[in-house]
Amino acid sequence: MTHSTRRAPTRTLLTTSLVVGLTVATAGCSSGTAPGDAGATARPHGFVEGASESREPQLRLLAVSGTGETALHDLLSSETTALDDVDVPTHSATDGRFLVTSSDSRTTIVDGGAWTVDHGDHTHYYAAEPRVVGTMAGGGPVEVHSSETTTTITWPERDEAVVLDRAALGQGTVEERTRIDARVLLPDGDRLVAATDDVVRVLDADGSPTGTEAACTDPAGGIVTRAGSVVGCSDGAVVVDDDGATAVPLPDGAERPTSFAARAGRPTVAGLAGDAGFWLLDSREHSWRLVPTERPLRAVAAVDDADEHVVGVDDTGRVVVHTLATGAIVATDPLVADDAPPLLQLDANRAYLADRGTGTVHEIDFADGARVARTIDLGVAPAAFAEVGL
Repeated sequence: MTHSTRRAPTRTLLTTSLVVGLTVATAGCSSGTAPGDAGATARPHGFVEGASESREPQLRLLAVSGTGETALHDLLSSETTALDDVDVPTHSATDGRFLVTSSDSRTTIVDGGAWTVDHGDHTHYYAAEPRVVGTMAGGGPVEVHSSETTTTITWPERDEAVVLDRAALGQGTVEERTRIDARVLLPDGDRLVAATDDVVRVLDADGSPTGTEAACTDPAGGIVTRAGSVVGCSDGAVVVDDDGATAVPLPDGAERPTSFAARAGRPTVAGLAGDAGFWLLDSREHSWRLVPTERPLRAVAAVDDADEHVVGVDDTGRVVVHTLATGAIVATDPLVADDAPPLLQLDANRAYLADRGTGTVHEIDFADGARVARTIDLGVAPAAFAEVGL
């Protein structure tokens, strides 16, 4: 299989107001003519080249083994498909559609072929052909974040980040718009949020500073929420929203989180608080909340639903569910035994914990007493893992 990589000159960004494949003049969803219909005279609202639109999320599990085997499991049909092999992954990250894996020298992008576009008053669910998109030189720990039109990939240890055309990625091409020196780089509407050299800066679409910035010592970890973009700092976080860049400090002496996780697009995110428990950061209210835990957690993510569920994996391999609205805490039996960072993913209804040793994925109904709803055999023992279609 041939994967094309095209490097475009820097400073030639498309503006993110040009939403590729979407008729933005239409406020609501229209049934229209199905994409690909030979009799169509106009593209329906939400049309995306090469994709089909559905009425429900097209959720899939994507895994890469320690030998580079790649498998995609469809959670609706229960079918598993093998994709092209990739480099053996040492690190990985996902944005809910693409799984980015890296070795010491190269980074690979795999398209899970399913994604969601949330327009606020309505939502589109898409499916397309999954595939290995291509590779880029350079490896190490990696992060990935996406808006509708832009994908950013960051290598924090190298202080290097790249801005990619997301529509091109969806068509199987790695098209670079520009590169930026940054430990954290987030796509935020028609701008970028970059952190390096002890400062968070808001950049325009070309990567030029807009003048909005805030101090942030030792930036690490970033996430895009419905209410703004979050960058972790040694003493708390900076939240970038319509009002600017605002420092949200932790209490003096508190142990900082170095990464954040939450259900896609939600305003409240979770991060580990050392061995003490976990932090919740409300990016809308600019406030922290510390939740102590019985045992140290190794991973945590906020569902941010009406019951305020938070899902974690503790140091014994149990999935632990906190329902903050009621104070209830429930846990599974130990499900994974290794000491590696847990492979935990979640959506609005389920959490998925993959076992690196066996290739088994435990599907947890976190709202029903942390019930193990089913176990799924991926066919490969995952070193990298993502839920896509979010």
